[in-house]
Amino acid sequence: MTLKPVNYYETFISSIDTKICLSIYKQDKNKPVVVFLPGTMVSPLFYDEFLLKIAENGFNVVGVHFVSHGKSPKDKKVFSFEDMKQNVKDAITYVLTNFNNQTILMGSSQGGILAIAVAGEDNRIKAVFPHNILLPSLPESIEITRFPHILKYSYKSVVNFIKWNGKIFPGLQLPMTFYLSLNRVTESRKIKEDIYKDDSILKTYPLYFLSSLFGADMTKITDGSIKCPVVVIASIKDPLFSFSYTKKVYELIKAPEKEMVVFDEPYHLIFNECIENILDPIVEKLKEVKFD
Repeated sequence: MTLKPVNYYETFISSIDTKICLSIYKQDKNKPVVVFLPGTMVSPLFYDEFLLKIAENGFNVVGVHFVSHGKSPKDKKVFSFEDMKQNVKDAITYVLTNFNNQTILMGSSQGGILAIAVAGEDNRIKAVFPHNILLPSLPESIEITRFPHILKYSYKSVVNFIKWNGKIFPGLQLPMTFYLSLNRVTESRKIKEDIYKDDSILKTYPLYFLSSLFGADMTKITDGSIKCPVVVIASIKDPLFSFSYTKKVYELIKAPEKEMVVFDEPYHLIFNECIENILDPIVEKLKEVKFD
């Protein structure tokens, strides 16, 4: 089968009273579409090499620049986890209108959390591929942050404190390093330099967003609301999301079908730092999705 060269372009759509940018890697209008959700503070372009290779393997890819992220207008200084979920749903609507209904949702890190959350609310997708999953209600979730792990024993109080401050100081801008260790995200000096030099990558989040993330109701991923297959992507040696934590969340997911694709890589950013090792198995699983 001969595939067309990938055509990259960008477009803007309306979402939550503003515009957001979509990165389009177009293979063929009739091919399946992977809607890709990036991680904390970055845009789909941070994963450009990986997304291009997915497209070269016979998929259209639509990367979402969340509200005020990447190439989306920076006109909203305060936004929430719910706003980002709506961005995803609006991107899916764009795909259904301009491509087809063979829609797969994939995300990495924070994008993986959003992907599994949206899968519990939007039955238009045919499969979800989250790289990293999280249940904010689990006290062990504190271990992903840089906060002292002992706080898991008073986790409810910590979450309530964050939510309370998010209401009082919603626009307070906090750097990623306030709650995540950059060294656990990546040890690559080049990637760290790129993060600080790239103006399209956000350097802070409003406290309101962090409070909405920690307080997000994600019970729909455990109550049977997900109606499509779930393929969780994980790495045994991920320094940010421990494999034991990922397995705990995975066991709680209720879906018609679920499985894990597990890699033995010492990276959190597996879509950036070891593409050659993870691409083929992921593409193989994408090609197994049924669109009946």
